[in-house]
Amino acid sequence: MEVSTRYPHVIIIRLAPEILLKAPSTRRKFQQHLRQNLEKGLRSKDVTFEIINHEGRMQIHTDDQDTALEVISRTFGISSYSPIDQIVDGGLEAHKDAAVELYKDLVADKTYAVRIKRLGKKKKHNSVEMERQIGGVLNKYAKKVDLSNPEVLIKADVAGDLAYFYTKKIRGAGGFPIGIQGKALTLISGGFDSVVAAWYLMKRGALNDFVFCNLAGGAYERMVVEITKVLCDRWATGTRPKLYCVDFEGVIDDLRQNTDPTWWQVILKRQMYRAGAAVAQRIGADAIVTGEALGQVSSQTLSNLNTIDEVSDVPVLRPLIGFDKEQIIADARMIGTDKLSEKIPEYCALNKRRPAIKSDRKVVAKAEEKMNFDILQAAIDNAKIYDMLKVTDEDVAQHSVFIEEIPQNAIFLDCQPASLYDEWHIAGAENYNAGQLANKMRDFVKTQPYVLYCPYGTQSAVLAERMQKAGYEAYSYKGGIKQLKKLYPNGVEQDED
Repeated sequence: MEVSTRYPHVIIIRLAPEILLKAPSTRRKFQQHLRQNLEKGLRSKDVTFEIINHEGRMQIHTDDQDTALEVISRTFGISSYSPIDQIVDGGLEAHKDAAVELYKDLVADKTYAVRIKRLGKKKKHNSVEMERQIGGVLNKYAKKVDLSNPEVLIKADVAGDLAYFYTKKIRGAGGFPIGIQGKALTLISGGFDSVVAAWYLMKRGALNDFVFCNLAGGAYERMVVEITKVLCDRWATGTRPKLYCVDFEGVIDDLRQNTDPTWWQVILKRQMYRAGAAVAQRIGADAIVTGEALGQVSSQTLSNLNTIDEVSDVPVLRPLIGFDKEQIIADARMIGTDKLSEKIPEYCALNKRRPAIKSDRKVVAKAEEKMNFDILQAAIDNAKIYDMLKVTDEDVAQHSVFIEEIPQNAIFLDCQPASLYDEWHIAGAENYNAGQLANKMRDFVKTQPYVLYCPYGTQSAVLAERMQKAGYEAYSYKGGIKQLKKLYPNGVEQDED
């Protein structure tokens, strides 16, 4: 007979194999941590539930199966999970009757197989015998049995006289429950690499906070806050991450004025590491995490990484050191941040001509001697802190910079690369890069609105915000050129030849 439970839905969760390999006391500790993370995650979604522990697995009883499955799918420490079709008591004969009622329509005109897993020490029948008998009562409804590649695979976990029937075994996130490995601090830029690096540390059980060294103002900060929020909402189940935003505008100015451009990329990374190490010590993090992959850019050669590492007082972890960009982007797609990360412009490339690919610690330390490190310390001390659980959509709405409707009498400023400007631009829009706009801005009229646009609306957002700070009514067109073209369904407005 069907077992009556308090809730209409039951989900079986299987612990990740690495947890099961631990000593019994450690395994119980990890399972308890996983349970706590699940409880916090389910409560954050207003799901009512009950969790029952078993050896090597758990049961979640709930009235909201879809939301519970969503939480489970992004909780680390889970090997697989299965929504239960029915729990049946009464032994083998009751199990056979239930299998017919549950699956006779499902196996109709299809090949099928039955798999039984016996749990516990009390076993009236072995698995093979149960598979043969339960499969036998379904045979007349199906095309045939196919033990190798069935179209329908029916499974049941059997403990004593209880059978848990299901047909889906969904792969979990694996890894360890977040929180069993201490705390790490990820240097996050919003690009693909740092987000993926943070995800891998979370998967290995590390609590993750974040530090963002802001090189380009409030619009950039809001984009990074949004990406970090997506990462945490999806994957930081049961934790409460924080994001520390350090304004690097003064640090960049100091670097440009007092150091050789040859070393700008390396010194910038050293300043970021100093900021990360300082925040890590403040919050008790055991390591800082970066998204660096060997040889991906000039600052990520072995020589330069060695020079950069010198300034950190805590260990530096690089989960992606051997990854290529294609693999990193694929992981970002799985994590769910790829569409946001691809819109982040490259702000770190201060010297695009001939950045150093080899360096020496003593030489770079000498090059830094004229810098004012009080500027960096002040930026760290005044870091803005976001509690990611409290970040709302309004915090990242970017309403002060982005617009979707063109103001009357607006002047368009095109911020595309020159080659793209030649292919398409709004009639009358002049083309400016960041340097040109800074030089030309003083000639603009402050009584007239300006609408800036670029391919994705990100670079133009940064420039629009700079204009706003200078007293201009300036906006970035939300969605970039793709959305802007929708205003012209009969063709693109271009300058007449």
